[in-house]
Amino acid sequence: MTATSSPRHGTRTRGAIFAPLEDVGRAVRVEQRLADAIRSGVLRDGERLPSESELAAMLGVATVTAREALVSLRAQGLISTIRGRNGGSYVTRANLHDPDAQAARLAAMSRVELHDRGTLHLVILTGCAELAAEFADGADVDLLASLLPVADDVDPGHWRHADAELHLTLAALSQSARMTRQVVGLEADFGALLRQPLGDPEFQDFTRNCHEELFTALRAHDGAGARGAVRRQLAGALDELALLHASYR
Repeated sequence: MTATSSPRHGTRTRGAIFAPLEDVGRAVRVEQRLADAIRSGVLRDGERLPSESELAAMLGVATVTAREALVSLRAQGLISTIRGRNGGSYVTRANLHDPDAQAARLAAMSRVELHDRGTLHLVILTGCAELAAEFADGADVDLLASLLPVADDVDPGHWRHADAELHLTLAALSQSARMTRQVVGLEADFGALLRQPLGDPEFQDFTRNCHEELFTALRAHDGAGARGAVRRQLAGALDELALLHASYR
């Protein structure tokens, strides 16, 4: 069983999601930011979104722009809207990570595309780790450590959720809203695939060791050590994913 996200993490990550857009009046920008937040897990299944007017004010766009974005998200099945007194728009992401769909997506990728996506993920997350080592305090590291499943928990779903939460929280600790949104986008695009190897208990142990190495480095404000721990974990995941990919050829 994993711990729930702390308000600290939620405030930082959500602040990046709902920060004003640089280029106002573009419904597609609102739609993409919210879609990434839903697919990555920043916005949870069943969570109520801000109202159209609240969303418009938070993002610095016209209400009609926020409305257009919500219409598109409904068409994609990412939100549902309930009318009436207790109505609103609610996240619907329960079927986003269907294992068969993820296997089919991985099989359809070329080796070059897989390597390219993995490289981008690795470069950005290691950069976040280095920045987090500069800014994180003991409470921040305690939060990260609390996200790991307990020692005898080998449930793949728990591990995948915990690993995603940890990476999103690490991004928030970079104290860069732009960097955080970039990681949210990476999680939405590639995170579910990257965590396929976490179905293996041996790889879970490897991941735990890497994360504990990361926590030690963060407590010591060791940027190089934090970067190295994240690189080791992601490189291991990418190696395992490449083997899985090769088995589909």
